[in-house]
Amino acid sequence: MPRLPASAALLLTVPLLALTACSGSGSDSGAGLGLGLGPDRAAPSASASPSASPSASAPPTPSASAPAPGTAPVPTGAASRPCTPIAALDAAGLGAYIKALRASDRTTSSYSALFMVDTGVYLRLKDAQRPCEPIRVRLSHFRVHIAKATPGSSTGGFSFTYTPLETLTVSAGPGDGFAEGSKPPATEKCGGTLSVSYLGDEVTARELPSQLQFPKTDSTLDWTLADVSADRVLDAVFKPPADAGSC
Repeated sequence: MPRLPASAALLLTVPLLALTACSGSGSDSGAGLGLGLGPDRAAPSASASPSASPSASAPPTPSASAPAPGTAPVPTGAASRPCTPIAALDAAGLGAYIKALRASDRTTSSYSALFMVDTGVYLRLKDAQRPCEPIRVRLSHFRVHIAKATPGSSTGGFSFTYTPLETLTVSAGPGDGFAEGSKPPATEKCGGTLSVSYLGDEVTARELPSQLQFPKTDSTLDWTLADVSADRVLDAVFKPPADAGSC
């Protein structure tokens, strides 16, 4: 076999050394060269690499807008104003407090913020007189029997007699809203409803007015306020039946 010149042998040796260096050292370098590693030598998988994501147990970094731990937001508006404690008031004191409340949506200053209409009792305040506790009032409903008065009667065109229906206690407040359970019973043929809210002793039929006002013909309301003179009475609403004219 002819011998290669020394210069040619040198040229072949240099590329082989460079290839070996680039492919790694030891037996693993065979992988870079496409050589067999044997059944007991597997190439490392990608899953063996450590994860670059942060640990799940690490606490999250608080945002710049989050409040510091242990602090509460400062209340603003109505929530920051002091309320009026009423739990210890007697009937006279509570009555004076209620009658001094001013409503947020009623134009006449004589109306209290605790008032009644044909659908029940409501509380709507406009100032800082809000109670600390719910206001508990008594509510009595009466059936109003309507009949045409005899000619010359001092009672006018109609006479009214009352039958008690129910008496209960309802709560309004301390926030604005409707007093649950205060909706009056429905009217019936020739039978209206008179609802009275009050404090203290129960209102009896003997204390109710002998005359009631019907809604005006041009009014959008089908009920009127009634005048019950007892001092403990807060409000009274009369709703006549739709067929009162035929009674």
